[in-house]
Amino acid sequence: MGERGVCHSCREKLVSIDIDLIETENFANSLAKLASEREAKNSFYHFQEWLRRNGPFDAVVDGANVGLTNNRDFSFLQLKSVVNELHKRSKSKKLPLVILHTSRVTGGPAVHPRNKKLLESWRSAGALYATPQGSCDDWYWLYAAVSCKCLLVSNDEMRDHIFQLLGNGFVPRWKEKHQIRMTASREQGLKLHMPPPYSIVIQESEQGNWHVPTVTGDDLETPRQWLCATRKRRKALHNLF
Repeated sequence: MGERGVCHSCREKLVSIDIDLIETENFANSLAKLASEREAKNSFYHFQEWLRRNGPFDAVVDGANVGLTNNRDFSFLQLKSVVNELHKRSKSKKLPLVILHTSRVTGGPAVHPRNKKLLESWRSAGALYATPQGSCDDWYWLYAAVSCKCLLVSNDEMRDHIFQLLGNGFVPRWKEKHQIRMTASREQGLKLHMPPPYSIVIQESEQGNWHVPTVTGDDLETPRQWLCATRKRRKALHNLF
């Protein structure tokens, strides 16, 4: 299967199945309700108000996940590279929203003058939100991305207890359309893996061909394999006589 969803075997193109806007809004409301019940009193409400004032955003960054990908220690340099790349790609030229736990913006590498200056620049631009002590930042970055109907940069598989509370229907379909994954290495540098422009579900084409996606591991550099099942063409009537 090509990057644009064109089958190398039958040459037909896969389609993209959009998520209903009402379904998205209902999920955002359910997410906010669950988060409010589990977060410190009023903390999530304050975040919602902040998001209304400063949003919407073209992308949200799971700061902890990005800063720790392939790193033993948190890397502000790596986080900055992702933010700059998203800013460059943004049609509105707006900075993405960076979600970080307050401990990440007040201690550790954050106390370095260079990193303090970086954090302050994001904060001044309304592009940084520090989640409070005792909070789970998963609620915040997921809600921001869903409610803004925008992209999310995170390698989080979203399989832990928080996402189990949300049910198994919406999140996988939403991830497919909105989650940007990243890889980082000395050899290839930083690479963002954008969501595919087609839906990764079993599809029947207009010509009656079936395309079935296979299950893949966590290697983002290995293309997903698809099974293409074509119907045997019937002979034209004039060939039967």
